[in-house]
Amino acid sequence: MKTSHFQNISQGLESLTILELEELMKEILRLRKQKMPTVLSQTESELLRKINASLSKSIQKRYNFLLKKRYAESLSDLEREELLELTAFQEAHTVKRLGYLVELAKARNQSLDEILMVLQIKPRIYVIN
Repeated sequence: MKTSHFQNISQGLESLTILELEELMKEILRLRKQKMPTVLSQTESELLRKINASLSKSIQKRYNFLLKKRYAESLSDLEREELLELTAFQEAHTVKRLGYLVELAKARNQSLDEILMVLQIKPRIYVIN
């Protein structure tokens, strides 16, 4: 890209609001992704497989069942212990997944925020009452 062309773009960007810059960044990353070769390295493929791995359906189903019972305030002491164990298991899974995301960011020489944006992963916010 020519320097004067880049300077013109840069000057135009200065007038944008934060929200407009965020939207522009999303569009730039989308275009970049579109132009990038679709062949992934073996490392990237393996990391993406690990990132996308979910808990087994039976564990997720049991966890959801116990959560509903907790909200209904009908958990037995044994179920409460099981829920705590499943919560710890799920949190450990999330920590591993985050580690794989960080590894992928390093492999691609990108920030974690860029990886999350490209993979369209939105952070979840949990509020416990």
